[in-house]
Amino acid sequence: METAVITTGGLGTRLLTATKVNPKTMLPLYVKSTDNNPNPFLQPLIEIIFSNLYDNGFRKFCFIVGKKGQYSIKNHLIPDPDFLKLLKSRNNPIDKRFIKMLEKSYKKFSNSEISWITQSTPMGFGHALLSAKKFVGNDDFLLHAGDAYFPSYVFLKPMINSFKKSVHASGSLLLQYKKNVEGYGIAQIKRRKYENLVTNVEEKPKKPKSNLAILPVYLFNPNIFSALKKISRGYDGELQVTDAIKFLLDGDKKFIATKFTDNWFDIGTVHRYHEALSNSYKKSIH
Repeated sequence: METAVITTGGLGTRLLTATKVNPKTMLPLYVKSTDNNPNPFLQPLIEIIFSNLYDNGFRKFCFIVGKKGQYSIKNHLIPDPDFLKLLKSRNNPIDKRFIKMLEKSYKKFSNSEISWITQSTPMGFGHALLSAKKFVGNDDFLLHAGDAYFPSYVFLKPMINSFKKSVHASGSLLLQYKKNVEGYGIAQIKRRKYENLVTNVEEKPKKPKSNLAILPVYLFNPNIFSALKKISRGYDGELQVTDAIKFLLDGDKKFIATKFTDNWFDIGTVHRYHEALSNSYKKSIH
């Protein structure tokens, strides 16, 4: 699997005023230095996501951005040889480690097929995904919410491998047990042989039928697009990916699940961003 869709078109209003001009996915987190330097790097979350997916074999990327992201995210990720030239001309020892980091990031970007889709108005997770239909084509693909920070992606290869081995699976969900699932889509599963089969999903139900929260990383085949075209607007009056999964399940399509037990962070609020920033710093200095 080499195709990834990353959504980053939200307004980020709960993180104003830092997100007035830049999307929240451009907020920085700490990254461990690769040159034995005790000082970590700072990278925007969107770059951390891109780099981790690239390191796991992805080479085709579709970034779904809003009006803010079409400038700031592009300007950050697209290689800038003039800026590199400026840093090199300064001949500053401190700059050298940043030059190496930038060259490494630029190489990844240059080796990838990149598509940009701009949404004038946020209209929900499902609507954002549906806009990537032409880019995805007939490929199996990964969907990743741009505001989700995973300190480690060790879960990804096993998740992909189980999806590839599963017979006739339309998708794979990443699930985590939570005592309180308020604000999450939830899933019900049953164990069959070597797989966790998804039997039901609901988007932010008032009375959850399980404590398994759906995390914002998914694997899909193109069936999801036909489902998104057939469903109605759901929670918050928006087109919901969870409802499309439910539609396919009701049509006897198969979904499997991987359970996730490590830390991850949705940076959508000040408190959660602080948690992500603190965690990334601790991880970057050890």
